[in-house]
Amino acid sequence: MRAKEIDIDEFKSIEDFYAFIDNHAFELEKNWDLTDLWVKFRNSTSSDSEKEMAQWEIDCHLFEVKGGQIFSQIYGSSDDESKITTFPSLSNLQERVISYVTNRAKNSNTPLLKAKYFHLLWCTPKGVKNNRFASSAIENYISSIDRYCQILKSKNDDEIPFQIGRLYENTLAIANQIKVDNQILKTLTKTLLFDQEGIKFYTKHGILNDMLDYPKLFKALDFNGTLDLYEAELNKPKEKKDDFLLVNYHLPTAIKIATKTKNDVKRWHNEIGLTYLRMAATETQEDRFWIKQDYHSKAISAFRLAGNKAMKLEAEKLYAELKPKVRLSNVNIDFDEETRNKLKLFNDGIKELAESILKNPTENIYRTISSGYFFPKYGDVVAASEDKENAFLNFVTTIRFDKNQNITKNKGIEAEQEQKLLETYSYQVRMALLPYLHYLIVPGIKSGHLTFENLIHHLAKNSWIGKDYAQFDLSGEEKNVNWIALLTPSIVEFFLQIQGWVSSKYYRPNFILCVDSLTLKIEGLLREFCRRLNIPTSSIGPNGMQEIYLHNVLDNEEFKKYFNEDDILFFKYLFSNEGGLNLRNNVAHSFYDHNEYHPDQMFLLLAALLRLAKYDLKQEH
Repeated sequence: MRAKEIDIDEFKSIEDFYAFIDNHAFELEKNWDLTDLWVKFRNSTSSDSEKEMAQWEIDCHLFEVKGGQIFSQIYGSSDDESKITTFPSLSNLQERVISYVTNRAKNSNTPLLKAKYFHLLWCTPKGVKNNRFASSAIENYISSIDRYCQILKSKNDDEIPFQIGRLYENTLAIANQIKVDNQILKTLTKTLLFDQEGIKFYTKHGILNDMLDYPKLFKALDFNGTLDLYEAELNKPKEKKDDFLLVNYHLPTAIKIATKTKNDVKRWHNEIGLTYLRMAATETQEDRFWIKQDYHSKAISAFRLAGNKAMKLEAEKLYAELKPKVRLSNVNIDFDEETRNKLKLFNDGIKELAESILKNPTENIYRTISSGYFFPKYGDVVAASEDKENAFLNFVTTIRFDKNQNITKNKGIEAEQEQKLLETYSYQVRMALLPYLHYLIVPGIKSGHLTFENLIHHLAKNSWIGKDYAQFDLSGEEKNVNWIALLTPSIVEFFLQIQGWVSSKYYRPNFILCVDSLTLKIEGLLREFCRRLNIPTSSIGPNGMQEIYLHNVLDNEEFKKYFNEDDILFFKYLFSNEGGLNLRNNVAHSFYDHNEYHPDQMFLLLAALLRLAKYDLKQEH
C-alpha cells in the first residue's frame, strides 16, 4: 500500500482518518508514506480545525529519530545571523500542540505511532519532559517490534528486519537514560537473537553492537551463546558468505564479545586471517596484485595476534612470492614492526591530545584549530620534498594524469617542484592533520560539545566573517554583506550528517551538499578578505576586466602579510590544480562521483574556514 494509491476523499472526518492510519501504520511507516498521507488529508479537508491538526501531525512525522536522537527536517537562518532556526522545533511547541500530541500518544490504537509520540514528548524541554513518556515510548517500541515479528512470520520482507533493528536501537537509547526493567529488554533481545525466524544476520549483528554500546543494560552473562551466531555465519557455504563484511564488521564485533565474556579471542583473530587469505585468492588480475598483497599483510597481522605460527609463515610465504609481481607507479614501503609500533604510538598521541583539547570550552577548541598548531609546517614539507635520496627521480620523465585521466602538460621545473611539494604535503596531511581533526570533530559532535550553533556563533561574534560590510551596487545604493547566512547551510548539513552517522548504524551519511557548498563559499571568502583590504581580485584580460584565478589571489604579496607560508600551502593544497585536492575545480565542474565525497574533505574545509576566521577585522569609518 502506498500513499498515492489511497483515495483521500473516502474519509469523511479526521476520526475516520485516524482509524485508517492506526490500522495501516506498520505498512505505511515501512514505505515512509505517513507524512505524504497527512499532507493529502490537510489539503482535502475543508475544516480549519482539521487542517490545523493535520499540520501538527505533519510536524510530528517531519521529526526523524536516529538512534534515539531527534532530528528536524529543515534548518534555516534567523534575523540574528549567529542563531539557527529549525522546523519543526521541539523547543518551540505551543501548549496546544503538546496537548494534542499527548492525547494522540494516549489514544492512538497502534504502538508504532504511540512510540513516536511518546519519544517526541520525552525529548521536549524541561517542564514538559517526564520519565513516564520515556517508559511509555519503550513499552510501545517493544510492542511495535513484537508486531513486526508477527508480520515477519507470514511475510518474508527484507525491509522488516531493518525496521526491527531501527526500533530496537531507539529502545535501548531511551532505556539507557532512565531506570528500566532490564529483564524485559533481555527477554526481547534473546527472542530476536535466537528464537525469531526471519531475522537476518546483519540485524542480529546490529543488535549485538547495540548491546555492546550500552554496558549499563547488558552484562557479560547476557552475551552467552551469541558467539555461536558468528560460528553459524562462518559455516555458511562460501558463496553465501560476505568476506568483506566479515573482516571489517562481523569478526571485529565477535572479538569484542569474546573479550567481554572472557572467551578465546585468538580463535576470531585466526578467522580474520583465514578470511583475508580467501579474499586474496580471489584477486587474480595483475593490476590488482597490490590489493592482494595488502590482504596478505593483514592476514599476517591477524595470524600473529591469533598465535598461529604455521599460518603466519604460510601467509608470509605468499607475501614473498607475490612481492616481485606487484606493479605500482609508486614506491611501496614495507615498515618493520618497530616502525609500525612507532606509528601507532604517534597516532595514539594525536588522539590523546585531541581528547585533552575537547575538555576546553568550545571557543578555545575553535581557536586551537584556527591556530594551525597541528598543521604541517612549510619548512618541514620543503625539506621532505627535497630529499636527496630521491634525486635519481630528477632524471625520470614523469607523466601525470588529472582527475579525468587526461595527461597534463609539463609546466616547467617550478611547477613540478610545487606539485612535488603538494604531494609531500598530502602525505603529512593524511598522517597527522586528518587524524587530529577526526579525533576532535567527530567525538566533539557525538558528545554534543561541538554543535553547529556554537560554531556559527563563534564565526559570527569572534571573526570578521560575521561582521556586516557595506558594499555599493551599480546604482550606487548601499547594502550590507554578511557571510554567515551563506555559510550556515553547509555547516548545519555537515553537523547533521555526522550526528546521524554516529547516532544510528542504520543511517548512511551523505556529504555531497556540504562539501559542494562550503568549497565554493571559501573561495568567495578568500576574495572577500582581499576586497576588505583593498587587495585587487580582478585584472584586465582579453575580454576586459575579469576575476583573477584563485592561485593568483594566494600568491598576492599583500595577502601573504596576513597568512604565513603554512596557511598559503594549506590553501593551495585544498584548491590547487596541481598536486593538491583541487576541490574547487572538482566541485565546480562536477568531476567527483558520489562515492568520492568524504567527511575528510569537510574536516579540511572547516579547518580552512577557521584559519580564515582567525582575524576580526573592523571597517574604518
